[in-house]
Amino acid sequence: MAMDNLIQLVPISQAPQHADKPLAWSLKLWGSGKEEFSAQDWHNFYENTKNSNYLNWDHSGDNQELLFLAIRNVAGVEEVVASIGLCDFDDFEELRKYRPWIVAFVVREDLRGTGIGSQVLELIEQKALSYGINLVYLWTEGKRAFYENRGYRFVEELIKPGRKIEVLSKNLS
Repeated sequence: MAMDNLIQLVPISQAPQHADKPLAWSLKLWGSGKEEFSAQDWHNFYENTKNSNYLNWDHSGDNQELLFLAIRNVAGVEEVVASIGLCDFDDFEELRKYRPWIVAFVVREDLRGTGIGSQVLELIEQKALSYGINLVYLWTEGKRAFYENRGYRFVEELIKPGRKIEVLSKNLS
């Protein structure tokens, strides 16, 4: 890292020693009680992404999972501030018509509301463009305004028992 507090997206395969923290954050937020993705699925996702191809994106693929750790240097010490990924499929069958997806986006709890989430989202959008991806999707439960304030547009909602999942997209080009 060149400068203090400069956030960089690093493939999990290049920083596996930092993976436990964002995995714990993901499990805390989403790890149980979800029909589409169990706690074990989170562990498997983190493990699988350590072996993914981060050099390019296969636009005809259907099982790509990339996970990036957002890392900054504070006083000479690397720290993970967030994680975010790209996938070309969704866990909800009803949403597989859309792709690719921004996924597994979580900011360290004490840093939420500081602008780091916006920076990390912008970095993954730049990464997507570098892979030749011009349109991305994501879904959220209750954070629609955050994404709309960053240029995302509402696509549809999926109602599940006790949940409202809002699908948004953004044209990056």
